[in-house]
Amino acid sequence: GDLARLRADGAVEYLGRVDQQVKIRGQRIELGEIESVLLELAGVRAAAAHVHRTEAGEPDLVAYVEADEGLAAADLVAGLRGRLPETMTPRRVVVLDKLPLTANGKLDRSALPRPPPEARRSEPPRTPLEARLARAWSEVLGHAGVGRDDNFFDLGGHSITAIRLANRINSDLDIDLELVEVFHRPTPAALAAFVLEEFELDDA
Repeated sequence: GDLARLRADGAVEYLGRVDQQVKIRGQRIELGEIESVLLELAGVRAAAAHVHRTEAGEPDLVAYVEADEGLAAADLVAGLRGRLPETMTPRRVVVLDKLPLTANGKLDRSALPRPPPEARRSEPPRTPLEARLARAWSEVLGHAGVGRDDNFFDLGGHSITAIRLANRINSDLDIDLELVEVFHRPTPAALAAFVLEEFELDDA
């Protein structure tokens, strides 16, 4: 499925993929399969899937749809869960009036807009330790304004970024936090409470 050309100097130049296959965290994902499942959902008239990069450089799988009026993005995300493997499930769905097309009427993936910043419902950190942990969340994930109850994995975290987060926290606080605690306590508030008790830190 790779496309290349032989240059005049004898070198082979890689041009990209013939199909719409991408690789995310070592797993090959066929965007067309995601789009087919999206089109099976009630109210979806057209669909596209695309991979953007977060500010931290992490791949962010996003779906785009033309949908009937009143169909919410959250409903579409819920509809995808269970129909696709977790690695192929877009974390966000963006509803557009019209998908961008090229001059010959094909989908113009390069013109798919970046998703707007996600609204934060979580309240801001209450303590200095929660603030330090929230800052670690932001730096690892590339999300600004992380609140005390924002879930690391709901914001796009995964096993590899969880390792980075644990290392970042251990370096910042000079503790030996085990990786499993990030999975058990994936919010700044919950992890701060554990760290205070486990390592007897002064939250000042």
